[in-house]
Amino acid sequence: MRLVLLLIASTAIAAPKKKAEPAPVPPQTPQARPWAEGVAPDKQKQALALFTEGNALFAESQHAAALAKYREALASWDHPAIRYNAAVSLMNLDKPLLAYENLDKALAWGDAPLGEETYKQALLYKKLLAGQLSELEVACDEAGAEVLLDGALLFRAPGSQTRRLLPGTHQLVARKPGWLTETRSLELGSGKKTLETMKLATLSSLPMRSVRRWTWWKPWTVFAAGALVAVIGIPLIVDAKSNFDAFDAELAKQCPSGCTAAQLPSTALAARDRGNAEQSAAVGMFTVGGAALATGIVLLILNQPRLEAAPRPLAVAPIVAPHTTGLTASIRF
Repeated sequence: MRLVLLLIASTAIAAPKKKAEPAPVPPQTPQARPWAEGVAPDKQKQALALFTEGNALFAESQHAAALAKYREALASWDHPAIRYNAAVSLMNLDKPLLAYENLDKALAWGDAPLGEETYKQALLYKKLLAGQLSELEVACDEAGAEVLLDGALLFRAPGSQTRRLLPGTHQLVARKPGWLTETRSLELGSGKKTLETMKLATLSSLPMRSVRRWTWWKPWTVFAAGALVAVIGIPLIVDAKSNFDAFDAELAKQCPSGCTAAQLPSTALAARDRGNAEQSAAVGMFTVGGAALATGIVLLILNQPRLEAAPRPLAVAPIVAPHTTGLTASIRF
């Protein structure tokens, strides 16, 4: 079986002055075709038919339709020649990142599945695409940490990963339970390589300080005010008892055999009224003072000093992820 490569100069990237000619895949024995291992003959035949349909669409400059055929063919057989033509379609559709990724896979087996001329053309296209893209290498040595790029998991540390990306704003996040999350916002340029080393810090590594919910004197003020109000009620209740005793003594003296309210002496009535008034005032004082005392005790408990990390410079970065926008803040070291 032979796959014919469609080599049409991309409108998205300048092609060499000498136009590359369509080149057949050199015939190989099954033992020398590792890219065909495990692919059944009927799958290969199906992929070839779709590949041919894609080439016909490409020749008519229907690049999106051709790409759809190539992708359908790749589902049956991931052949480097199909990858190559998919990459050229993507170049014409101005999708340099996807084109680069497909070219990288097309070149994985060297020139054997493509032919020498096509292989050279693919290398040239890859070099041109690399100039339009950014290269990011990320490393992290903290075992168990997750490193995310633009909201998607890049790798789990320790280790490193290198990615080609579209130029512009990207976000790196390194996180691990019990550790401070490290967030970085990157601005990547075309044709440049950037190296980022993510480092995490534990909460215990931060300088600590003793803090309270409120200044120390506020709960004590509430507590003291409650105590003062309650204390004021004590002489009132004592005086009220004294007036009630005076009323009882006067009643026993003037009315030993009992008498009506109209017969009570005015001095006895006055003592009783004073006692009632002072007793009501004392109860009010005890109620208000007791509530304030209870509130003060609660505030004193809540205001116990606690240790927390001293403030660090705050870094704010945009969240860059598919279907997601927003901001994230992190402590930087």
